[in-house]
Amino acid sequence: MPAAPRRSLQSHGLSSRVYVPILLHIFRAKYAEGMRAIPFTLDDVRDAALALDITVRNPADLVYRMRSRTVIPAEITAHGFYIIRQIGRGSYSLEKASSAIIELPDTIPTEALDLTPLPVRRLLPENLADVDEQALLSVVTYCQLLDHFTALRVFRLRSHVRKSVNQIGQAELDELDVGVAVRDDELPVVIPIEAKAVADPVNRVQIATQVAFCKHYFPRHEVRPLAIKVDERGILHFLEFNVTTEPSEVSVTRAESYRLKLSDAQLALVRDTKSVVL
Repeated sequence: MPAAPRRSLQSHGLSSRVYVPILLHIFRAKYAEGMRAIPFTLDDVRDAALALDITVRNPADLVYRMRSRTVIPAEITAHGFYIIRQIGRGSYSLEKASSAIIELPDTIPTEALDLTPLPVRRLLPENLADVDEQALLSVVTYCQLLDHFTALRVFRLRSHVRKSVNQIGQAELDELDVGVAVRDDELPVVIPIEAKAVADPVNRVQIATQVAFCKHYFPRHEVRPLAIKVDERGILHFLEFNVTTEPSEVSVTRAESYRLKLSDAQLALVRDTKSVVL
């Protein structure tokens, strides 16, 4: 039986009465033939909302929603503009690229034992498609999947990293790991990780921001930017990207996927625990 097609991770935006009309208003006011980037600010968002008589409580939410949650209107993408990124405090840029999000490559999943300690695994959803980003990262760590994917011994450095980066503003990383590599200089490899639950796409801007963060704070180190995403089947997808700070240039250099298996005894305990908790 052929695999079911993956559902779209971005809403079409056709029914949007706030974000799409505002972005269109800004584009129409600023675009000129030949432009590759259209800078705008939160003041532009407020001015557009005022002109359109739209109430906006949080202007910055437009960037968050239109960057990954909602498809950019066809009128804008017809000119090649797919990406919105932050270029400073309250400043943004609408830029040309082939797409806004990274599609998951088709890979044959590697079967692996779920080595998550049973006391932990019993309190997580039976189906990994139901976990959030932090639970996903915990399972990945316990199962040593990062070691397998990178061929390094990987250790967690920090989680929930939020720090300012020049010309970007605040950068957010779900996790920052370090890998032990065979190197003459003995410098660890820096591994920034973006984790994505089922409903969230892998976004080009976030990957480029990870790289900018590492270049700013770890300039002497090799950087291997990764994304880990769970799909609706509970399969874990690992993506490694080229090292670039330009979202339009982000591309997948390696990809693998994993399907974790529980024994019948483990599965029975997970289900028994859920019957008690619920």
